[in-house]
Amino acid sequence: MLEALDEREAFLQPALQAAAQRARLDGRDRGLALELASGVCRWRDALDHILTQHLSRGLADTPPAAVRVLRLGVYQLRWLDRIPARAAVHATVELARQVAGDGPSRLVNAVLRAVQRAAAPLDEATLLRLAHPAWLRAAWVAEGGEAWADATARAANAPAPLTVRVDAPGVDRAALVARLIDEGAEAEPAAHAPDAVHVRHHPAPFEGAAFGDGWWVAQDEASQLVVHLLDPQPGDRVWDACAAPGGKTRAIARHLATDGRVVATDVHPAKAKRLGRALADLGPTVEVEARDAADPPPGPFDRVLLDAPCTGLGVIRRHPEIKWRRRPEDVIARAAEQARLLRAAAAAVRPGGVLVYSVCSDQRAEGPDVVSAFLAERADFDLEAPPEGAVDWRPLVHGGCLRTRPHLHDADGFFAARLRRRAHGPREAP
Repeated sequence: MLEALDEREAFLQPALQAAAQRARLDGRDRGLALELASGVCRWRDALDHILTQHLSRGLADTPPAAVRVLRLGVYQLRWLDRIPARAAVHATVELARQVAGDGPSRLVNAVLRAVQRAAAPLDEATLLRLAHPAWLRAAWVAEGGEAWADATARAANAPAPLTVRVDAPGVDRAALVARLIDEGAEAEPAAHAPDAVHVRHHPAPFEGAAFGDGWWVAQDEASQLVVHLLDPQPGDRVWDACAAPGGKTRAIARHLATDGRVVATDVHPAKAKRLGRALADLGPTVEVEARDAADPPPGPFDRVLLDAPCTGLGVIRRHPEIKWRRRPEDVIARAAEQARLLRAAAAAVRPGGVLVYSVCSDQRAEGPDVVSAFLAERADFDLEAPPEGAVDWRPLVHGGCLRTRPHLHDADGFFAARLRRRAHGPREAP
């Protein structure tokens, strides 16, 4: 799995699923594999900081396979307390022999023994500094100071719960919570989205009867809140412009019931095809097609959702591999693309209609800055307050926009803005 992440830029969850199926892992081994791989991803720079103190040749001159094995070994020695040190060293040395040969295995043995003999583990301040790329921490410091950056880093490097949304007609959240508890999980209502449930320690959530019966779908609470911000109504015609993998589309369709239509598009034909299969049970309420978001389908639409392609830096607690692949220039490039797509999406909104722009990023350039530039350019759109109703927006809204953070809301880091197109011409210049 780690080789796939390093060499082919695979993603952690699909890599785990493929590896677990090939190896026919049971639930316990699958959980341990996820813990090891995700732990190494989360703490990569901290692991390398420890290793550089014991590698005379340095990391750059150590074979990549040996580096991956060493990271696994150090993670078990310094982060996990249920694996005896002797077992961790023995298993790691044997793994090094299998994947890299006798010479690297002797190196791995020597380094791990040295780590065992070394001083106490790194202090929290050092760990937080090494938990994320320096440029990303600097952005958090610029946003809110050192304490804010520490809180953000701590939450972003902690495992996220499985968050699900009630998806079966006639099933309420309390019934879902009770059923998940009966399946052996810890389950509790989430704090903000009315259909969201946090699930922890389920022995096999996607093999349980509640999932098999279609009672829930996996969807983070922040993602669910974006649909509530859009607030689709029965009879609306909605365009979900970057719809794959379809969680928001499915939620929109549930709001529309059978009286309305959502057009779900994705630029990638393969993703659009998978999207169509995933949403087929919703029938004619959903129409799926492969289409670039810069090329709107025939409109106009009552509501448009642009969940724009972004760096994904708001979801790194679920996908820790992302943070090591992003650079400051990626943020700027994505912001330019987001601005282009937002202009196209705006053209598809009818006068008086609603446009919601969202990203799963906590970077200012991809959120507030994109919306501010758009509003300066388009005098016929206004930033609108979230709709009253099922959600208490007060702890979620900053500067008129939805902004969620793991350390504040136990939800992924999202930004979303609700924009209303004026029914009768542009606003006057101040």
